[in-house]
Amino acid sequence: MIVKIEAQIFGSFSIEKEMNVKNYPFDINIRFDTNLKGYFISISGPVINYFSHLPKLEIDELRRSEIRFPEQSFLDEQIKILQHIESFGAIDQGIEKINWQSCSIEWIPETHEEGAELSIRKYNRTLSYGLNPKVLSRDWLNGTIIHRKQLEHLALPFAFFREGANHYHSFQYQNASINFYLMLEGFFGNGKHTNESMKHEFAKSDILTHAIREAIIYFERINGKHYLWLQEICKIYNKQVDKEGVIHVLVEQRGKLSHFSQASSSKQKNPFKDRDYDDLAFLAMTICVYCSIKLRIEPFVNKRQKHDT
Repeated sequence: MIVKIEAQIFGSFSIEKEMNVKNYPFDINIRFDTNLKGYFISISGPVINYFSHLPKLEIDELRRSEIRFPEQSFLDEQIKILQHIESFGAIDQGIEKINWQSCSIEWIPETHEEGAELSIRKYNRTLSYGLNPKVLSRDWLNGTIIHRKQLEHLALPFAFFREGANHYHSFQYQNASINFYLMLEGFFGNGKHTNESMKHEFAKSDILTHAIREAIIYFERINGKHYLWLQEICKIYNKQVDKEGVIHVLVEQRGKLSHFSQASSSKQKNPFKDRDYDDLAFLAMTICVYCSIKLRIEPFVNKRQKHDT
């Protein structure tokens, strides 16, 4: 059985004609699709023990059908090839991105027997959060504009949250984590930069420590994979799942993502391993959201306190 994955290439480049390269056991092809008006790269290769990797159409006792897609670890080598071409193409050929996170997967039988085992021959590996759109109301717009002057100091720091959220929903968890951290650093870091001084400044902030407590309560309540990760990483750092532990995790992980060293895995931001930072990004994003609530009411609370005195 042959499996073929195909992803779109974005960038400032062109090709004179469709090209094929053999890199055993794979065939690599780059073409321009005249219908979709874009460039696509595909990698085809054999899968020996393919049966456990095939998508399967399952029908329950009520005759309801469901497609079950297995793990796609058998594509790891092909994905690494796309990542390699993406990195070198960025330097040499003006490639901006190969959309290897969302690619099509096609099974190509080599015999009639193999063809008979295929209920689904082609499908898309498309990553999506399926978020429910929020309603942008007139009341929200009116309130945002009315209080602009009192809250305009928040616009720039909140822009880092926007960047982080966009990265998060594009599955770029490392960049998301860094941007969420920059928002927290801007509000509560007080110009400090070393890890220990940053932990000290963070611990002094009532707003941040309140947000951390709320985030921990939320993680405990949903009791999912994010909470299991938080427990595990605090344990690795010999910390409790509390204010001190969460601050320690945020600062230490930020240090890890702010550097790159081939010689040290502890200082290695890796664009190919974004999936490993889903939990960190979600933690930082949750804390930022809770902080934003307090930060928006703070000017009005302070104004009322001054008026009362």
